[in-house]
Amino acid sequence: MGMPTCATRCTLLLVLFTCCLLQVKGQLEQTKVSVSGKQLPLQHIFNTIQAQTNFYFSYNADIDVTQLMDVHFVNTPLSIVLHTILRNKYAWTLDGHSINLRKLRQQLPPATPSPPADTPKLLIGKALDETVVIAYGTTTLRFATGNLTAIKAENIAGPAGANILLALQGRVPGLLITQTGGIGGMAMKVQLRGQNSLVNGTQPLYIVDGIPFNPVLTGGLGSFIWGENASAFNFINPEDVESIEVLKDADATAIYGSRGANGVILINTRKGRIGKTRLRLNIAKGITHTARKVKLLNTAQYLEMRREAFLNDGVAPNERNAPDLLQWNPHRYTDWQHALIGGTGNNTSAHAAVSGGTTHGQYLLSSHYRKESLVFPGAFGNTRGGMHISTNTWTPDNRFNAAFTGSFLADRTMLPGFDFTSRIMLPPNTPPPYLEDGSLNYAWLNPYIALVGPTFDAHVTNLLANVGLQYRLLPGLSLKTTMGYNWLTGRSSILTPLAIYPPAIRNTRTGSSRLAHYESVSRIIEPQVTYTHDKADWYIQALAGGTLQGYNESRETLNADGFKDDALLHNIYYADTVYGKKEGAIYRYLALFGRLSLRYHNRYLLNLSVRRDGSSRFGPRKQFAVFGAVGAGWIFTEEKFMQPLRHILSFGKLRSSYGTTGNDQIGDYQYLGQYNPTDGTYQDVTGLTPARLFNADFAWELTRKSEAGIELGFLHDKLLFSASYYVYRSSNQLVSYPLPDITGAGNIIGNLPVLIRNSGLELALTTQHIKRRRFEWASSFNISFCHNKLINYPDPTIPIQSSFQFVEGQALSQQYVADAMGVDPLTGTYLFADAHHHPVPADKAAETHPVDVIPVCYGGWQHDFRLGNFGLQLLLQFTRQQGVNTTFDPDYMPGYQRNQYAAVLSRWRQPGDVATHQRYTQLTGLRDSYKQAISSDMGYEDASYIRCRFIEANWSLPAAPLARLHLHDVKLYLQAQNLFTLTRYSGLDPETQSRTTLPPLRGLACGLKIAL
Repeated sequence: MGMPTCATRCTLLLVLFTCCLLQVKGQLEQTKVSVSGKQLPLQHIFNTIQAQTNFYFSYNADIDVTQLMDVHFVNTPLSIVLHTILRNKYAWTLDGHSINLRKLRQQLPPATPSPPADTPKLLIGKALDETVVIAYGTTTLRFATGNLTAIKAENIAGPAGANILLALQGRVPGLLITQTGGIGGMAMKVQLRGQNSLVNGTQPLYIVDGIPFNPVLTGGLGSFIWGENASAFNFINPEDVESIEVLKDADATAIYGSRGANGVILINTRKGRIGKTRLRLNIAKGITHTARKVKLLNTAQYLEMRREAFLNDGVAPNERNAPDLLQWNPHRYTDWQHALIGGTGNNTSAHAAVSGGTTHGQYLLSSHYRKESLVFPGAFGNTRGGMHISTNTWTPDNRFNAAFTGSFLADRTMLPGFDFTSRIMLPPNTPPPYLEDGSLNYAWLNPYIALVGPTFDAHVTNLLANVGLQYRLLPGLSLKTTMGYNWLTGRSSILTPLAIYPPAIRNTRTGSSRLAHYESVSRIIEPQVTYTHDKADWYIQALAGGTLQGYNESRETLNADGFKDDALLHNIYYADTVYGKKEGAIYRYLALFGRLSLRYHNRYLLNLSVRRDGSSRFGPRKQFAVFGAVGAGWIFTEEKFMQPLRHILSFGKLRSSYGTTGNDQIGDYQYLGQYNPTDGTYQDVTGLTPARLFNADFAWELTRKSEAGIELGFLHDKLLFSASYYVYRSSNQLVSYPLPDITGAGNIIGNLPVLIRNSGLELALTTQHIKRRRFEWASSFNISFCHNKLINYPDPTIPIQSSFQFVEGQALSQQYVADAMGVDPLTGTYLFADAHHHPVPADKAAETHPVDVIPVCYGGWQHDFRLGNFGLQLLLQFTRQQGVNTTFDPDYMPGYQRNQYAAVLSRWRQPGDVATHQRYTQLTGLRDSYKQAISSDMGYEDASYIRCRFIEANWSLPAAPLARLHLHDVKLYLQAQNLFTLTRYSGLDPETQSRTTLPPLRGLACGLKIAL
């Protein structure tokens, strides 16, 4: 007859429960940990277990994590460890990877009921309670009063490629990172929450393992492609980075004083972890190529354009002004996009790391190698290698700790003298680049001559080292000192051989070389004292410390001309003329800082910070200043009245902050007087003339930051939402004042009471959509809206040297341009609107149309999937913005001996035509109207885009084969960067918006990770 339905269900439930218990027991028996020490807090033991395993602890506030005990476990099963440290006091259950604790209730005799204690039932979860790094300490997102975003190692190495800043694109609300090109080492534009300065630097402060890091290799070692601001982050290995924390508001950044106005980015490298020794290997092979092409004129269309231009101008073509029409093959076609930037770049990378340790000492040693080639023709590319080491040692009584972290990277980069992208607009019917005998064709401006010279060869070395010493003087009272050192140096040579000239004239030419040397040295010492009180309902932490930093930078160039033989180019002694220049800067910084953090009942949060700064960059009367901030938070879901809603609203926090920070990115020695040599001499002596006057009151720019935010967690924190609204008011702007001639100097740099306002809204949503035994799906979405406005400009008579026309009441980036009104049907020239919106020629146009190229909004959307042993990660980056219309060539009008976008086919041809573009010409008569069109609203277009920034598919070897092979982990993966871009932008790339720079490349790679 069978069992009744109820009995069947109970039996099945009992069987399933038994299976779960057996599975839990098996997991905990297989997991072994090591932890030893005397008088260790229970919280320390929990942290040690979490560091060695995939498990984490969840518990209420009634768990006394400050309880001290002596333990000694060596490679002991986790179940035994838990039974030993929790017995008779706490019970535990396993939920996935969460070890849930609860306090055992003791049987007490009946007593008179009393009011419930005012102690919150604080549920600890992984997302909100994972440790994140802040200024001079750590915290959790649950108890943070400031605004910060943390990016962990698993989201850094893959998306970063060769530059770790790329790992932040689309992941951090409020952070806008723009690539300037697709070649490693090119400058990165980084802006956090808008532009706080009129004309000075707005880069965040970067700190790598406690060492302030200059993000720019000034001068770019003379490379035309790298430019003046080469990215120094190209010389830090992303595989060595453990986490990146982005600090934004006053509460998080005011403790950095005069350097924190533009935000702070903390980069922390990998450290050793407790556990048995493990060897981890990561080997990858990949390719890169240009992801997007523009549609250009073919040979027939190009020749038609050229003939029409001569016809419009009434000029007869000849062999001098039209070799492409009369001498070159009219049937020849070369796709210069494919020939010059359509190649395939190859890259190979390998990374190996050994790590392990006990509770009294951890270590990590890693090395890496990477080699990549470019999509350009020729043997250009980059080769780099280096190592990373980290040690951390505790004495047996856990009172003294010594830690050391060091990284070394050596890089060699070889680049052409110019970006081949700037040559893709060559006429499509040019002669072949090589003659039949294989030699270069010098009969025309052949871009392949760049394979011979000039060539750029650079060697860059980066060394980072940090030592930390800590001693626990009394319970809760610790003394700490950190010492950091960074040495970044590079040497380059740019060789221009005789081989770039046609053989017939080489005997009348000479070769040349340009040698460049860059070196920067940064040193910092920061002693600190910390007191922590964590008992009963109060958590108090007080921090006091100081900073002493020195930074030296030097740049040297040496030019040598007159080489008679290319074989001698590397030896300047064979040059006829040698001349050079050397310049440098010395920066000194001194500060005292303090912070007081209070937490009461795990629901009321208060954070106070202050810093007094002294800097060598400012005038004698303004070298010191005080900055500070206050941050407060309220976890309202821990209140009694919210308890009935805890099953829906599991976490809720309101926070706000206000404070002051400064901006010192104004260069060195700007307050000093400057003298320039006179043009002539007097009695064979060159005189000096004053160019800038000394200013003893030269001070830093000041930013007042205020912010309010809310953070919510729903359904046991499966859905986390945060919203932040901020207002920054920046004043005391440093500008160059023009002076009357009677002073003898042209200007003086001083502080102008200009007021700039940046405000914005940042939204972030993290969701655990599905979490099953074999399938998981999680996502995170963020979007930022930023608004900038020049509130007050007190003296309009003071001109500001900038590419933007600042207008009070408008954004700093806003420009006023003319309204294009099409092409005159009679003359075929561009028409523009005057003040009354009537069509007029270029010289009468009124520039009244507002254009702002700063993004309206930007953000990212990440998805993580897991199905059994398969995983998939996808990151979409999006930006809504106006951009430069690269259809217009700023140097060559349609009709010149230069190819054009196919869009110019819509041109005026005869009277009465209604066209988009003016008539073709090869003269200069239409230059004014063409320039006005470039600077009108026609010169801008929608550059919004959605880009698949990163995608990875991976497969992990199952546990059974791993056990048979005695391996810890094996993972195969496929990665892609910039896989596709959805946009209506007509140019090569909506991010770089350039017709002469290689755009970000599409990268595909496959790799293997093995852990022994």
